[in-house]
Amino acid sequence: MQKGENAISVALAAVILLVFLAVHQRWQPASLKEAASSAEDFILTTTGLGGEIPEIAGFEKVKTYRLGRYRAALYRVSPAPVLFAPGRFFIYDPGNRVAFRLETLEGSKDAWTMLYDFAGRNGLAVPGSRARANYTRNLTGSPELDIVVGQYSGGDHCCTTATVLELGKETVQVLGRIDGLDGLPFEGLTIRKIDKDPDWEFIAHRPYRTFCGGYDDAADVLSIFDSVGGRYVDRTLNHADFFQTVLQENLKTWSKEKERSIQLLQTVAINYAALGQRDEGKRFFAMSLPELLPALKKKGVDPNACIEDFENLLDRTASVGTVSSSPPAISAPQPAR
Repeated sequence: MQKGENAISVALAAVILLVFLAVHQRWQPASLKEAASSAEDFILTTTGLGGEIPEIAGFEKVKTYRLGRYRAALYRVSPAPVLFAPGRFFIYDPGNRVAFRLETLEGSKDAWTMLYDFAGRNGLAVPGSRARANYTRNLTGSPELDIVVGQYSGGDHCCTTATVLELGKETVQVLGRIDGLDGLPFEGLTIRKIDKDPDWEFIAHRPYRTFCGGYDDAADVLSIFDSVGGRYVDRTLNHADFFQTVLQENLKTWSKEKERSIQLLQTVAINYAALGQRDEGKRFFAMSLPELLPALKKKGVDPNACIEDFENLLDRTASVGTVSSSPPAISAPQPAR
């Protein structure tokens, strides 16, 4: 009962605030609009009664998180339409003030915005596991904890954006964004250490489709994002050792006849090209393609068009270790959709 009375008092205070500001500004429309925006923030920061995460009028709370001294909540419009609905993701400081916000899109039944679980598998909690979720980690070697927010935008194969956030003592700041990731969070993203520095790297998997087949046949093209000066940027071309390891692992898989596919063939050839061995990649592709021709013909693929289109992709693949800047691994083709 007491909580209900407090909520009513807060709402009345917000209305009084609007009236006062409007009179003070002589009811100027622009000022009234600004006041309404301020009133929303005011309500957000004061309706977390007794330390609870705030409620938002017209929204339902989908998921809440405890992130050290911060707390976060994912909201969705209520009642939600049949398929998807607008959403909001807020991070609150200890005073229940909004420290960070994202406008999101959520499925009507399932959330499309998630936090990366470092105790899970590929960033997601494992069903039935007793492991406690862990959403924070020191990713850059700084004393502050970081989180990764994955936002799915809808569609069959596109797209998720991963936002890396630092939970500082006073503020929450964006360390980097990785977009164009395929599938739901975090299907197209791996977070791991691939070199000897203390920072964690982000490995983005982006399928690049050619005339050699459909979406499932697309080559897996990798981009690597590394921390530079506390900000995550594309450093794909600076990780030759990692690409060499990936090539050897994929060749080992190719050696198993039952594992061979047009997707793996294109990926191995791309691995060669990324290491500056385009001719070797073309040679491997040309020598290995014949055994896959029956499968291609069954899909209605023209082998000549396949070879020509894939070689164009190889020619546009940048080689690791050739420059010190950080352009994307492939600039001309577009990821599969």
